[in-house]
Amino acid sequence: MSSYAELLREMAKSGANEFTTLFLENSVRELDIGVHDHEIGNPQRVSFDLYVILEGASKPEEDQIDMVLDYEFLSSSIDRVATRGRNALLETLASELLDEIMSPAEIAAATVSIKKLDIAGIEGELGCSMTRIR
Repeated sequence: MSSYAELLREMAKSGANEFTTLFLENSVRELDIGVHDHEIGNPQRVSFDLYVILEGASKPEEDQIDMVLDYEFLSSSIDRVATRGRNALLETLASELLDEIMSPAEIAAATVSIKKLDIAGIEGELGCSMTRIR
């Protein structure tokens, strides 16, 4: 599975009939990442799309932030993982970010998509997407 849409289809097959999705899209950071000599030591723009799925789609008991998962943790998760050290591969970064965003017990599944936005000699964006179901 490599996309949020595929993740929802798979979860629907499991019999669950209500979901809540929290997401952060197009969150851009400058990171020193890559395997090529010209990338090492030269930060590049990387875009993150994160989706976490919780079972259920009910109104919170109270209209208070402590009644739900504070989804600002998605942005802070990117910052925590990105500052741990340099990664050569987007796959390593995506896997570590999945570990981080799936740490709250109430999260049933998550998808992380990461794209390099400025690739020398390549038109378009290159990236990696990973999905996990608990």
